[in-house]
Amino acid sequence: LGQKYIFRELGLQKDMYKAVKLWTEAALLGSIEALNNLGNAYYTGTGVQQDMAKAAEFYTKAALQGHARSRHNLGCFEAEKGNHDRAVRHLMISA
Repeated sequence: LGQKYIFRELGLQKDMYKAVKLWTEAALLGSIEALNNLGNAYYTGTGVQQDMAKAAEFYTKAALQGHARSRHNLGCFEAEKGNHDRAVRHLMISA
């Protein structure tokens, strides 16, 4: 449902704050896609204050449960920090 608020589907008005609230609830219920979406929100600062540490935390939680895009995003984080060995490991797992 959070995605629907972002893309203004089903006649809903765009509301990033509502989307983040819904993803938070879904993450608490075990949704790994919601964890990834929260990571994206914190990475971009959309609907929340930008926080790279929180983005990495949500991506890690999702990646540890098998979410490939989150694992890829962790690889990108590590590459940006210059941790190329760790980046390659994350990216290989995500492939």
